[in-house]
Amino acid sequence: MFHLIKLELKKNKIGWFAKGGILANIIILGLLCMISVVEKSEGTELVKDVTGIFTISGASVRGTFIVFAAVLISKMIISEFKNRTILIMFSYPINRKKVLSAKLIIIVFITFIAMTISHIVVSIGFIGLNQIFHFTSAVSLTSSELLAEIIKIIMFSLATAVAALVPLYFGMRKYSVPATIISSLLIVMVTCQSAGPNFSLANIIYIPLALAVIALGIVAFAIRNIERIDLESK
Repeated sequence: MFHLIKLELKKNKIGWFAKGGILANIIILGLLCMISVVEKSEGTELVKDVTGIFTISGASVRGTFIVFAAVLISKMIISEFKNRTILIMFSYPINRKKVLSAKLIIIVFITFIAMTISHIVVSIGFIGLNQIFHFTSAVSLTSSELLAEIIKIIMFSLATAVAALVPLYFGMRKYSVPATIISSLLIVMVTCQSAGPNFSLANIIYIPLALAVIALGIVAFAIRNIERIDLESK
């Protein structure tokens, strides 16, 4: 399995994902700063404490990388089935289930790492810039609060990274890239809606956990039926 993962990483260049992730972080951080400035000028404040910062940045980051995960699914799985380039890999004496499993492991791992790092970077970045430019009320972050938030970030990122596999079902039905991307946007709407700095559906762990369970069922079904797929007849 490890060799398959290395082969998939070598075959699918993911440099675009890292560059896109960095750009997304900059944009999210910039938007948080801009919105805070506007809110302050109008006499209101977007965030007043650490919880609010992590809530809003978390919803933004996870929403972004759910879509990124759908792009990965489209590139590494859906497009290969649609264009039948997956036949090259299937022509080798390698179990089809292991091939698909390797792809899914890569997608979940990359998405999880990207979400975790990005959430921390954006949140800490905003707090640091706020100390300099005073976008909103002074916000301090103790080491105990940081540790608690990091643990929470890891939990949510892991659940969301697995939940981000749900679009696989819609994409595999007719090997449709648009269906994969659109379904990821629906997941973002369900999991990342926010009704203010102190309430967001992204703060309810049961939502990504429920979607993660559904995603695992979809993955199990896809892996179990991979041997029955007849690409030659498509």
